[in-house]
Amino acid sequence: MTAYIKIAAMITLCMFIPPVGWLFMHKYSTFDRKTNVVLAAACLAFFVYANISAGNMQNILGSKEGFEQTMTPEQFREKFNASAKKLAPNLGIEIATPLTVANETFSYEFTPKLKIVGAVDGEKITALKIFTEPTTKDESFQTINVLGLLIATLNPELDIDDRSEVLRDLRMLKEVSTEGSYDWTTTRGRIKYSVHADNGKVVFTAAESDSNG
Repeated sequence: MTAYIKIAAMITLCMFIPPVGWLFMHKYSTFDRKTNVVLAAACLAFFVYANISAGNMQNILGSKEGFEQTMTPEQFREKFNASAKKLAPNLGIEIATPLTVANETFSYEFTPKLKIVGAVDGEKITALKIFTEPTTKDESFQTINVLGLLIATLNPELDIDDRSEVLRDLRMLKEVSTEGSYDWTTTRGRIKYSVHADNGKVVFTAAESDSNG
C-alpha cells in the first residue's frame, strides 16, 4: 500500500509542478514568457532527475529486478547479501559461499532445516524456493527473515511496510505455521510469491508472474 501512495504522490507532483510553477512565474517573474517556460521545464527536469538518482522512479516505472532481466546465481548472491547487510546486519544471515550450478539448479543451506534452491535456464535464474521445517520460534524467526530478504532482493522498490504486506498475504508475518496443509499466493510487480505447507514441511516459491509472459 505504501508503494501505491508514493506512486500517486509522484504522479500528482509531476502533474502539478509545471502549471503551478508557470502561474507563479507568470505573476511574479520579471522574465519574458519564453524564459519562464524554459525555467519551468528546467525545474521539472531537475525534479525528475533527483528522483531517478534517489531510486524513486522505480515506483512509477516498476522494478526491473526480479526475473525480468538476467540475474545469475552470483548476482543473486551479491544482491541478497547486500540486502542482508543493509536490512539485517545483526542477524548474521548471508550466502557465504559461491552458488554452483549443477543440473540447472543451485542450492545453499543456511541451516540443516533451512535452505534455498534456485532453478536456472542458461545463466538466468527462473525460480527460487526456500525449504524449511521449523520446530522452534528461533527457527521460525530465521525463516521469516530469510524470506523477507528474498523479497527485498527481488522487489527492491518495496519498503518495510510493503514487504510486511507480502508476508501477511502469505500468512507468515509473525511465525511460520507448520500445522496442517495450506497454500497461499500473492504477486508484487513481476514476481509471484507462494507458500505450500504439508506435514510440517514448508516451501516458499518466488517465480515470474504469469501476467508477464
